Amino acid sequence: MANGEAKVAKERIEAVEPEKNLITFRVIEGDLMKEYKSFLITIQVTPKHGGPGSIVHWHLEYEKISDEVAHPETLLQFCVEVSKEIDEHLLSEE
Repeated sequence: MANGEAKVAKERIEAVEPEKNLITFRVIEGDLMKEYKSFLITIQVTPKHGGPGSIVHWHLEYEKISDEVAHPETLLQFCVEVSKEIDEHLLSEE
């Protein structure tokens, strides 16, 4: 798939662990499923020590359909954008 091309994904929440500020999604339908057998996204937020703000860790666990399929680097910008949206949402609730 070309860079910058819009993609569609439907995901299911697999796990929510509020005490760890962690949520896991499994992609179950959409464009990613054309290239990957499985795709799991875990987001964990850790408050920064000694200062305001938090650190967001994204863990992408996937199995490619074949060796020809590229690693999902194109999703990195998506992760950045979603992290910014979460940040804006949380700041608006303070």
